[in-house]
Amino acid sequence: MTDTTSGQMELDGVRDPKLRRVWAFLRVCLVLGGIGGAKLLVRQLGWEVLAPNPLFPALVASEVVLLGFLLNGVLLDYKEGETIPAELAAAMECLASEVRGVQVLHPEAGIRPALAALTAFSEALLDWMRDGGGMTVLLDQLDALQQLIEQLRAWNPATMQARLLLELATIRRHMYRIEVIRETTFVPSVYGMAYIGTGLLTVGLVLTDIEPFRESMFFIGVICFLLIKLLYLITDLDNPFAVGDEMSVENVSLMPLALAMQRLRGGQEALGRTSRRLLAKP
Repeated sequence: MTDTTSGQMELDGVRDPKLRRVWAFLRVCLVLGGIGGAKLLVRQLGWEVLAPNPLFPALVASEVVLLGFLLNGVLLDYKEGETIPAELAAAMECLASEVRGVQVLHPEAGIRPALAALTAFSEALLDWMRDGGGMTVLLDQLDALQQLIEQLRAWNPATMQARLLLELATIRRHMYRIEVIRETTFVPSVYGMAYIGTGLLTVGLVLTDIEPFRESMFFIGVICFLLIKLLYLITDLDNPFAVGDEMSVENVSLMPLALAMQRLRGGQEALGRTSRRLLAKP
């Protein structure tokens, strides 16, 4: 593993995404093993009560169409979710740059509380996006940050102050959008149909007398693997902000937000060192 990859994993808060993908594959294989064992048991007991029917491929095709509908729906939210961390990072860095610019024009302006609150908020936001949980405390921090930004109005022109408030509104809007994506399941009734359809098709394959038996085991395994794996993938993609969930594999990268947080922390420390040097001068 390269240093770049390991660094991205550390910033994203994921221990080893490859290990998660291997574990997800093994879970599907365990389900397939159970289906294969059930097929062997049904064969031995003579419970293969269904005969091959021309309508069966149509049922498989219908299930694939249903899964395709679900996949297309969750991909829209996933693609939107991919842009949110970068937009949040850009908004916070723009806020920090504009606040520092106030002190350039007005050295007497007290910007340290606003920058400290912004740094603390960025750390809390990153933790919330990694681990989930309620957003009430985070919204309270954002409200406190907005109050500190409002106090800069005495030194900031109206147009520049409006830009700061616009960036805060962007952050608030994305936070609510993340919460909606996390808590909303895409068309739950269609999910139920997909799970029921996959289960019925699997039971039908197990109970169907297909000859030769070895070839039937191969085709049953392939069909069940594709259906179950695709259903698992759709369920995982439905929440792209589940980095803290060990069972989740496909999540959006939080690296832009983590990098922004590090830059804000570094800028805060540099500002503190500068202030201490100024105070130390006779």
